[in-house]
Amino acid sequence: LKQPLAQRGIAMAALTGDQLIREVAMAALTGDALQQAEDEFTDAFNQNRVVLAGFAKCESALDLACVRDGFHLGMARALRLDTYKPVEAHIVRDIAVGAAAAAGLDIFPVSVAAARRAPGWKAMVGEVMQQAALVGSDLVGIWKGLAVGRLEWLTATSTTHGLKTTLREALKMDAAAGGGGEILTGDESDAKMVWMYTMASQLPPCRDTAKAWQSAVNIADPLQPLEGYRAELWDARRTEWAPLDVAVQAAAERAGTSLDEAWVM
Repeated sequence: LKQPLAQRGIAMAALTGDQLIREVAMAALTGDALQQAEDEFTDAFNQNRVVLAGFAKCESALDLACVRDGFHLGMARALRLDTYKPVEAHIVRDIAVGAAAAAGLDIFPVSVAAARRAPGWKAMVGEVMQQAALVGSDLVGIWKGLAVGRLEWLTATSTTHGLKTTLREALKMDAAAGGGGEILTGDESDAKMVWMYTMASQLPPCRDTAKAWQSAVNIADPLQPLEGYRAELWDARRTEWAPLDVAVQAAAERAGTSLDEAWVM
């Protein structure tokens, strides 16, 4: 069983904000009651994984906010919270939701927008967070990790899109000039290395590895890696390349995508 809060005064004094709320909430339940709450929360979370996975298709902060709030709505429904009922009633009565359904449109974003307009929306989200704190689940931290990873990736892909387009067009032109029209695997790998380096230079978690590669191959401007390009230096067998490769692939995974998928988009 958990120690009474009074016996943990010194430790509790060191906690602030969300940590303190979580400690107090978890101390309110022990034993079988806590296990039941954890099981119910885990089941609700699993039911809404498909909603949460929608972050991988988001193209903006507004899209991400829609997925986040849709997840909150789904969690409240799955947990059968009393605060969900008035929000649900508001969605059912909302004219925009009915119109979208009648027109055969995607009602998810429309339903989320309607839910946000419900008088009980804030109370419902607050209760979802309370339930999370009760079982020690950091929903805020989980979402922050997904959203930050996605937004960082979107920013990097936007910044490097021009370079990627130039590289891909050059590959097509070389293939056409060769007569076969087929892009050689080696040529494409070389082009992807240049793009991956530039991506790494724009992704905060990858910048240290990008700087190491920048020094190794004498790049003056990270956004202009083709200036002064020397093919013999861009060798994937160099020790500086593997950490960059791993870091960029990890960033892609955090964003809910892959390097291969991003390269062809």
